[in-house]
Amino acid sequence: MKFGEAIRNFSGGRALIGQCPEARLPVPVYETAFALSKWLEENGDRQSATITVVSPTSIRSEFEDDNMATTLSEAMEKQHIEYLPNFPISRIGSNAIETAGGHELDYSLLMLLPPFRGSSAISRLGITNEEGYVNADWTMKVIGIDRVYAVGDCVNFAGPKMGHMAVHQGEVAAASLVAEIAGHEPVSHYHHDVTMVLDAGDRESIYFHKDLWADDPASIRHGRFWSWAKRIHEKYWEATHA
Repeated sequence: MKFGEAIRNFSGGRALIGQCPEARLPVPVYETAFALSKWLEENGDRQSATITVVSPTSIRSEFEDDNMATTLSEAMEKQHIEYLPNFPISRIGSNAIETAGGHELDYSLLMLLPPFRGSSAISRLGITNEEGYVNADWTMKVIGIDRVYAVGDCVNFAGPKMGHMAVHQGEVAAASLVAEIAGHEPVSHYHHDVTMVLDAGDRESIYFHKDLWADDPASIRHGRFWSWAKRIHEKYWEATHA
């Protein structure tokens, strides 16, 4: 069922939104919760619905930043969205989910992100970690095999997996490959950072930027400007990458 259809058919009860262990894609979870809350306020009975977000870990672990955890928690509290951290789903029933520890939660509407894993087809080459993700260095060269590069969701880098990361990795891999063919050392290096704007409802958004390979705190801003900036950037991205 598509997102819009699922929302239109939701008439009350608990909407349960989250990710399974190893999903590694928290942003859509929170944006979906905020979008559903906004839609119910404008088109339905918000008071008859409970919106619950579940995470196998915590916001702090997902974004590796304490300030983001505080900012996002406050935004959910403002929208009356319930948040349950440390809820690693192990079983999905017809009207309830359950953890391995036996904690159960019922639902009327369920939207979950499944676990992500690397490709099993390349695990026999000895270049992946235990989850099947390819080990690569900051030139995007695969560790343990010559003349091979990897980019995108298959790469073993910590943190969430997002589109702008894959594009940047592809640019670095291309430059590194050209340098290797020409007999030179790679000069282009990938910097593992996450930049995003998370729509938080009430016409406000949260801007978040963090270098995932550094201990420096993230840069966080919030306000209506970032929602506008996100829309403009999306149009620019589509125009330049079509």
